Amino acid sequence: MEPIQKAITGKEEMGDLSTPFQALVQFYSAFNNGNMSLMEDNWANTDEIAMDNPLGGIKRGWTEIKQVYDKLFNGPAKVYVEYYDYTIHETAGLFYAV
Repeated sequence: MEPIQKAITGKEEMGDLSTPFQALVQFYSAFNNGNMSLMEDNWANTDEIAMDNPLGGIKRGWTEIKQVYDKLFNGPAKVYVEYYDYTIHETAGLFYAV
């Protein structure tokens, strides 16, 4: 599988969120615009979700994960990210991007 080199920025047109590409577009749109409501829509609201990141380590459940984004979105730094050089893998009703 060849990695995708075209960056996802969140500026792409929003479409069917049942596709992995569109779920990633929504995430990067929420992240790059500091949109907590859209970010919350992008995450499952369960205790089973987890995030491991350099800003806050491992966080479990939306309540903990939301705190990381809240600090980032309301802090002094303005952060912009793009996602490229990735592959998308789908199995058993879920997907992951590497």
